[in-house]
Amino acid sequence: MSDMNFPRMRTWVLKGILPLFAAAVLLAVQAPGARADDPALDLSKYRGKVVYLDFWASWCGPCKLSFPFMKSLSYRYLDRDLAVVTVNLDHSKGAAERFLKKMGATLPVVFDSKGKIARAYKVADMPTSFLIDRNGKIRFTHKGFHTDQEEDYLAQVDQLVREQ
Repeated sequence: MSDMNFPRMRTWVLKGILPLFAAAVLLAVQAPGARADDPALDLSKYRGKVVYLDFWASWCGPCKLSFPFMKSLSYRYLDRDLAVVTVNLDHSKGAAERFLKKMGATLPVVFDSKGKIARAYKVADMPTSFLIDRNGKIRFTHKGFHTDQEEDYLAQVDQLVREQ
């Protein structure tokens, strides 16, 4: 630590270099559920595909807006190596099932009533979505769902789907 030049580091922070470096490091974060030894959420079966992983709850207003978007994603990229996987955080599985029925959702759902998976991903906002590349690395995170940003979300999915 004696070699660290703290005034220089402060300059980096002020000039925005350190946040850019931190963002680059975050791009390389391995998705916690991407390990085959994680029984709660096993994303290993999607290895080689892009995964749109969404955390939601039946009581969440923006979650209701996100389901039609995710449904359209799953159809739009049906034959293009995209998997849409959802994780429900309701304490009651019945509430989640009623929500899914009302939304006409047929997406894969993992139930996380104790929040173990959500804690592993450090989910703080509802909904939160992670775009995971073909190598299991989290590349984009969406906190909340904003209909005015759907084009941005699509552009990010397109980017990852086009990458080989």
